[in-house]
Amino acid sequence: MQRSGSGKASRSIEDIKLVFDRHKGAIYALYNRALRDEPGLQGKVVLELRIAPSGEVADLRIVASELHAAELERKLLARIRQFDFGAKDVETMVVSWPVDFLPS
Repeated sequence: MQRSGSGKASRSIEDIKLVFDRHKGAIYALYNRALRDEPGLQGKVVLELRIAPSGEVADLRIVASELHAAELERKLLARIRQFDFGAKDVETMVVSWPVDFLPS
């Protein structure tokens, strides 16, 4: 576990990856729905999340996107805002998280 300057632990990247993996189905369901209307839709989206000690997503934005699909991006943000990273005695953490969307 990493420690920040205040001595409080911070969330591990592994913890964050587990939550994203758990919600992968929901994220890709949104993408697959968008693919029906736009079959060539693919690319990387880089998210910036601020995760509160409570485990809630306190802030979320897209810092880069190759999708150029405003409706899908809006739905992704709404879905990811619902993620629960679990309450921990940690600092608020800001993390950049890339998600690749490629047709299967």
